[in-house]
Amino acid sequence: MTRISVGDASLTNILARQGADLRGQVQRAAQEVATGKHADIGKVMRGDVAPLLAVDASLARLAAYKTNTTDAAFQTAAQQSAIAGLSQLAAGITTTLMASRDFPTPAQVNATAADARGRLASVVGLINTQASGRAVFSGVATDTLPLSGAEDLLVALETAAAGSTTAGQVEAAVNGWFADPLGFGAFYQGDASLSAAPIAPGEAADLSTTAMDPAIRDTLAGFAMAALIDRGTLAGNAEERARLAQIAGQTLHRTEDARITLAARIGTVEAQIETARTRNAAEETSLGILRSDIGSADPYEAATRLENVRAQLESLYLVTARVSRLSLTEYLR
Repeated sequence: MTRISVGDASLTNILARQGADLRGQVQRAAQEVATGKHADIGKVMRGDVAPLLAVDASLARLAAYKTNTTDAAFQTAAQQSAIAGLSQLAAGITTTLMASRDFPTPAQVNATAADARGRLASVVGLINTQASGRAVFSGVATDTLPLSGAEDLLVALETAAAGSTTAGQVEAAVNGWFADPLGFGAFYQGDASLSAAPIAPGEAADLSTTAMDPAIRDTLAGFAMAALIDRGTLAGNAEERARLAQIAGQTLHRTEDARITLAARIGTVEAQIETARTRNAAEETSLGILRSDIGSADPYEAATRLENVRAQLESLYLVTARVSRLSLTEYLR
């Protein structure tokens, strides 16, 4: 019988390769025991990773929707708060303004006008509301406040109403300026409305409200007419000044329904966003569980494999140690 032997160099290479392979198996098994995840998903799925890629794509899409819903929720909440503030400011002075013609002295009209001027500054501040550093009523120009100061607004209106001698003329001039693209349209520093934001598959949130919305614009007009009195408009004509204050109050009263409608519209979008957010979160949780199941390793099987491979590696080390000690003297013994 012919005996085939392996040379020392060849044997050393064989043992080295086996050692490297076993060490790799130990490392992979130890990783699976520690993480509970397969070290080689592709091998486990026999190369068919399409289901895993589909789950990962869905999770990535949900992550994008999560960002959109968060941003949209901030936007609408800030808008809703600002609209509520406008209504509160209007409610605090509307009745007083409407009763201006019944005031016994011009001083009371003047005091009410001064109050309106202060409220106008607050109104402009609310319209310039920012959420997370973004102006919420500026449309796509989120880095720009929609309006400059209240005093700038009044200066522009004074120019538009120059030469007016009656409350009706001032009212017409103010309303004309707010309706004019070269008036309030040019004063508005924002841009076109934001596009609808995708918040779920086949669903988008309407974020189109800007400072150009009629409810906001007309509310500004009402406060501005009263504030102009405090800047000296129709000076010397107490009756027309009282009449202008009354018109301002009527304007604010007339815009109440528009503000309520606007708030309701934004509230509907808020509810839509919250519903989409809840639905997306539930889907994300389900997909996360599925993704975890696909990549999960059996901890008992991985631990058993780790011990077996360790035992093989230890045996290989013993063989390698004995081979490395071989010499002619040892062989002759």
